[in-house]
Amino acid sequence: MLKSNYSFEELKFSSQLIRDLIEEKNTVEPLVTEFFDLAKIETIIRSKEYSSEIRKDLVSALRLQNQEIKLSDASKRNIDLLANENTFTITTGHQLNLLTGPLYTIYKILEVVSLTNELNDRFTEYDFVPVFWLATEDHDFEEINHINLFKEKISWNKDDQNDVIVGRLKTDSMSEFLSLVEDKFHDPAAQQVIKKLTSFYKENGDLAAATRALYNDLFGSYGLVILDGDDPALKSHFTRIMQREVEEEIGYECVMKTNEYLENNGFHQQVFVRGCNLFQIKENGQRVRVAKEDGGLSIGDEIYSAEDLSEMIADQPGSFSPNALFRPLYQETILPNLAYVGGGGEIGYWLQLGELFNMVELQMPLLRVRDSVLLYTQKQKELLDNLDVDLLDLRIGVDQLIKDIAINQAEAELHLEDANAFMIKAKDSILDKVAQIDPGLHSMVEAEFAKMNKTIEKIEARLIKSEKLKHEKTQQQLVKLRDAFFPEGSFQERYENFLLYIIRDADFIQKILSNLKADNTPFIRTIEI
Repeated sequence: MLKSNYSFEELKFSSQLIRDLIEEKNTVEPLVTEFFDLAKIETIIRSKEYSSEIRKDLVSALRLQNQEIKLSDASKRNIDLLANENTFTITTGHQLNLLTGPLYTIYKILEVVSLTNELNDRFTEYDFVPVFWLATEDHDFEEINHINLFKEKISWNKDDQNDVIVGRLKTDSMSEFLSLVEDKFHDPAAQQVIKKLTSFYKENGDLAAATRALYNDLFGSYGLVILDGDDPALKSHFTRIMQREVEEEIGYECVMKTNEYLENNGFHQQVFVRGCNLFQIKENGQRVRVAKEDGGLSIGDEIYSAEDLSEMIADQPGSFSPNALFRPLYQETILPNLAYVGGGGEIGYWLQLGELFNMVELQMPLLRVRDSVLLYTQKQKELLDNLDVDLLDLRIGVDQLIKDIAINQAEAELHLEDANAFMIKAKDSILDKVAQIDPGLHSMVEAEFAKMNKTIEKIEARLIKSEKLKHEKTQQQLVKLRDAFFPEGSFQERYENFLLYIIRDADFIQKILSNLKADNTPFIRTIEI
């Protein structure tokens, strides 16, 4: 059977740190300014400091970045609204996964849309805009270079563009990947949908532009504003924090304090903090780590003093890039942001940053763990009901389920507990006699009975195995259900791509949005498709 939603605690989903955050436990309270609560938004607004100069540059950057695509009227309107001092953002972001990557990318964007819709209804004197942060400066290509379709991994084998930030990767080497995706769909109507979506990669020269065009097509009607942080004008406002990082090592100092707190309370750190948490982006798009050295700071083979590197940042802020830990500081510097929506991993590293936000005098936004979603069909639900199996049971594993079913439905008792009880009684009686006649035989008796116990265990296992064979059809059905909800041992939303669903239902995205609820507590929501 399926419930309409599950708590993260029920399914033991995400880390203990995130589950404690959701339940607002006092162990997590020191790590956040406030626990997420929509009712607190107005209070956050009153304390929000955001300069008109940054707001002006933000709007200019957004207009410039989006000038090459046909923006929806709703997204244009939201960019224009950001020029007003009473407009604020709710933000999420992600890597540039191909064709949106795993399903959860869709879910997190729709979560932000849902929250901004609710806030615009509640607080009519303000405007709230959903923002998606394109993580174009990431350079971990192996994390984004594939999608899973029909239980097959389809990968993009790019040309020689080593260590180039993903936003600047040229898409002219994607032909084989796109063809492989298109060839998976044979129905003419499905092919039409797929070719429209793959066309964004054929018509745009780099991955950032292609991803922007794709997301605008999918979410533009909801007013989504797509922002690329790889922008010199925006980075100029982040200059001083980057300079402080090379001059004072503020990241290491602050995050290590928080990491010590996490460790003392039994939590694990999500992201490793370095002596310097910046990269330099070369003219060819390569991203090179700025590393702390005994003699100063290194970029590749070059060594710089903190003072020299600080001057370089001042002269060319656009050539430097924050790592995963510093990206939240950059986001909150350039956005009038009130809340960040992310998965457990993302929110985990935001929770490492409280001390650092205080150090640079930035207000940390409210943190909302995104909802997770499990998609199911009516047939799958009926099968779960008929088998009297719960989603929690599937997480245990099919082998254990079939074993339990076999034991419960067997005509004869399969456990040989009576035989074990008899053996224990016999052993105790024999040991009593051994103690009276020859205590030296005690070990031999124990060993012989241990062998007999193993024999009984083998017989019991064979009885259960024989009974399990009677439930082969049930086992096959359970395997199908497990693979639907937990493919490849992963959670459905972390494995499957939305293409499988959009070809069946053109309103798939709207259906997901309609089933999300803009409330304070995240759930794992089950949605029929």
